Amino acid sequence: MQPVTGVQRVARELVAEMDRLVGAGETPLHLALACEPDADTSDLDLRHIRVERRGGASGHAWEQFVLPRMVADRRLLCLGNTAPLASALGGQRLSVMIHDVSYLPLPRAYSLRYRAAHRALLPILLRRSEPLFTVCDAEAEQLRRLHRRTHVVAVQNGAWTRDRVDRTAGHERERMVLYVGSLSRRKNVERVIEVAQHLAREDGVRTVLVGSSHKILAPIRAGVASDVAHMLEFIGQVPDLEILADYYRRAACLLFPSLYEASPLPPVEAMSHGCPVIASAIPSMTERCGSAALYCDPLDSGDILSAVRRVLYDPGKADALREAGFERVARFTWRDQARSLLAAMTGS
Repeated sequence: MQPVTGVQRVARELVAEMDRLVGAGETPLHLALACEPDADTSDLDLRHIRVERRGGASGHAWEQFVLPRMVADRRLLCLGNTAPLASALGGQRLSVMIHDVSYLPLPRAYSLRYRAAHRALLPILLRRSEPLFTVCDAEAEQLRRLHRRTHVVAVQNGAWTRDRVDRTAGHERERMVLYVGSLSRRKNVERVIEVAQHLAREDGVRTVLVGSSHKILAPIRAGVASDVAHMLEFIGQVPDLEILADYYRRAACLLFPSLYEASPLPPVEAMSHGCPVIASAIPSMTERCGSAALYCDPLDSGDILSAVRRVLYDPGKADALREAGFERVARFTWRDQARSLLAAMTGS
């Protein structure tokens, strides 16, 4: 029912993998997918998970008021940061995946309404979800600090869809820097735009920015000078994964200097397609990317620019990052994440 950005992508990949695990007889659980009547599940190709649809409301109202009645006495797994208050407070068996709590350290990156809603819901989920899932060790520690008694299970996200790795991606790439992510302050997109203008003006290198803003995000404060506007391409969301894969295959590097992440998809997606990665030196990013990325100080535009130029002008470094990326991405699969989720829910 929503545009497929990071959280929705994780949910869809996990449901598809759970379906395959049920088919392979790897879990004793009987699974059903609860959704609104018009929800598009066609690309999930579900063969073993039953799809249950019920109307009566839409969006958050559907989640809060219709979903608890659908679940009844069954266990509910919510994969998208929130859950029905009635389930959390009414004694239903509940497990929730909280991807990150970036709105706490970076409140100005989000709208007031979004912050208020999640601040009110989070303490309840921390107390009632058993287990509580998140997507990296760094985020698990953050959640434990917020509520020390919480049982938090950290399960890293997978990488490319169906756990595919394209080792045939050629080394001949365009003089193009790629950014994939929301146009938000949390993602540090204002500095990305600043660096992109330097690259356009001084190096003749263009930058493609994949992603868009959203009503939950505070507006960014960044403009593009007219003399280099043609070198910065804002192409919006790219829901077609084959089109996105083509950008990863053609880019000289992925620039991802985010200020706050948990288990980001773009760096490992890029690695899956042989695209060197430049990432911010923050704990969750080093947990995710290991030695397979070139790190930069996300608060220093000069350091970000220097890292990009190192990859652009040092073929040996780019090749080393490419090979390290292939090795690193093999550690993250949707199949393993789905197995870990189901195992934690069955206590095995």
